[in-house]
Amino acid sequence: MAKEFFQYPETAPLFDLLEEVTRRSGVSRAIAFEDFLTMSVCALSGGRMEDLYLQNVAKHTAGKPGKRGCDTLARMFAQLVVVMEQDTREQMKDILGDLFQGSISYGEHGLYLTPMPICELMTQLTVGVSSSADQPEISADDAPPGHSEPISDAAAPDPISDLSPRRVHDPCCGSGRMLLAAAQNHRHWEFVGQDVDLRCVRITTLNLAFRNLYGYVIHGNTLAVEQKLIYRTGFDGRGFVREIPLTACPPAVQAEVRQTAAPPMDSDEIESVPDNKRPQGQLRLF
Repeated sequence: MAKEFFQYPETAPLFDLLEEVTRRSGVSRAIAFEDFLTMSVCALSGGRMEDLYLQNVAKHTAGKPGKRGCDTLARMFAQLVVVMEQDTREQMKDILGDLFQGSISYGEHGLYLTPMPICELMTQLTVGVSSSADQPEISADDAPPGHSEPISDAAAPDPISDLSPRRVHDPCCGSGRMLLAAAQNHRHWEFVGQDVDLRCVRITTLNLAFRNLYGYVIHGNTLAVEQKLIYRTGFDGRGFVREIPLTACPPAVQAEVRQTAAPPMDSDEIESVPDNKRPQGQLRLF
């Protein structure tokens, strides 16, 4: 069996608690981790995902109070909150991604997360550092879609979504490290991530939500222009996460996630394209 490996010392205590969950609940480590991610997202939703929470916690309720898997899952969540609160704006640690890669995926199907220093370098090369030029006037075209009739909470237009003048999209976000690296210099931006792996989608959602970063995290295959599930992050007066339909996203976000990756361009083609329309690598500004 592969040996566990972690980049951050804060990850090891979470791993020990995860192992305790597997023993108490009699489930595999992978299932315990996936349930922890799901329940954590539900816990940050402000009560909007209670059915999903109860469905997942049911696997972990056997035994005496204090000795159940759900009790350890609660301790894991508390430990994660403590670790997140130790973050600084200049160094956002991807503890959940570290735990995922070092004890769950082991690089399955080539799933290796880019080291954070490389993410920071790539982000600097792609989006640079903050400046007054980051804050252009907001266009009416970016406003959330209007609604003439009362709508559900999940589909409500977001009054905060267009206070952020710039957005950055990572179409294969993994655990959201590129977005975190961008947030270290551009915290006021909105962050859009998409990934085909639901575990990664929920890790990215938690990485943004715990830091109250506003964004959209989509579960789906970018190349197939697929959107199975969308989480909106950022405090809305009730919680830090909610599930929304694509139609509730601002038009600019809808257009961005509905387009496929552009084909490679040669140097002559790139020179003929305006600077703000040129390929930008993995991260895309819009």
